[in-house]
Amino acid sequence: MREDISLLRGAIDLHVHAGPSLFPRLMDAVEAAEAARAAGMRGLVFKHHHIPTVDRAYLAHRAVPEVEVYGGVTLNYAVGGLNPFAVDAALKMGAKIVWMPSIDARNHARFFGELGKYGARLDYAKPSFYEGVEGIGIIGENGDIDERLGPILDAIAEADAAVATSHLSVEESKALVEESLRRGVRKIVVTHVDFVTSKLSIQDQKWMAERGAFLELCYSSISPAWHCSTVEEVVEAIREVGAEHYVLSSDLGQVHNPPPPEGLRVYVRLLLEHGIDADDVRLMVRDNPEEVLGLASAESAVG
Repeated sequence: MREDISLLRGAIDLHVHAGPSLFPRLMDAVEAAEAARAAGMRGLVFKHHHIPTVDRAYLAHRAVPEVEVYGGVTLNYAVGGLNPFAVDAALKMGAKIVWMPSIDARNHARFFGELGKYGARLDYAKPSFYEGVEGIGIIGENGDIDERLGPILDAIAEADAAVATSHLSVEESKALVEESLRRGVRKIVVTHVDFVTSKLSIQDQKWMAERGAFLELCYSSISPAWHCSTVEEVVEAIREVGAEHYVLSSDLGQVHNPPPPEGLRVYVRLLLEHGIDADDVRLMVRDNPEEVLGLASAESAVG
């Protein structure tokens, strides 16, 4: 079996977008799980910009029991922003990841010129009451962490779930990491470290890694549609920081990109062709995602 195909066996994609959604999507949740099954993947996690995904994950797994499917919640305006009630409900329903704001993050607007959308690339009929809204941040004007973050992080720590930085700025992401650690959160994902909203220098990535955070590398960031980074930049970062600190995800589901398993395969192939060892790829695409989700390794389960 070709090496890139083999490395998808047992892989877990922590960042998949599927319909139904306000944005156009390539496939729905069941179709995404079926695609993962066809690729021999172990599992995937659905991210949604507007609603929690725990229920769709449950139903997708019922439809495709060969694939482990997990959900989470993204703290955008549709769930009340930094809303501990939404986090509590999602976690009690089995959410594995709580993402900070994405399209409604104040930092998102700095790069896309508006909240709620991605310009013409991902568009929908945004409601008029977005007008005049400044966006969600986690640091106030006085430099203090938003007080609503405390009970959110406490709930994540108690559930032993993961917190993810999403579209926060680099400065906000660092503050989130420090506050998460202070409150006992053990699993932290620095979301798509090479995407335009949250692009981290290698030094910033090292800072995150030194504090135990996992750094997420997404195929979407190097895809022709977005092209925020290059394979060469990714390879340099992996070699400088260490594969043990990274997870590989697709961040796919958009209609202008390939299906998530195919994007992940292409990413794996490119890393292999650029000299990243297969064992390091397996670590990033299987073992580290298992740790984020708190799963027993596939190898130990077989043993």
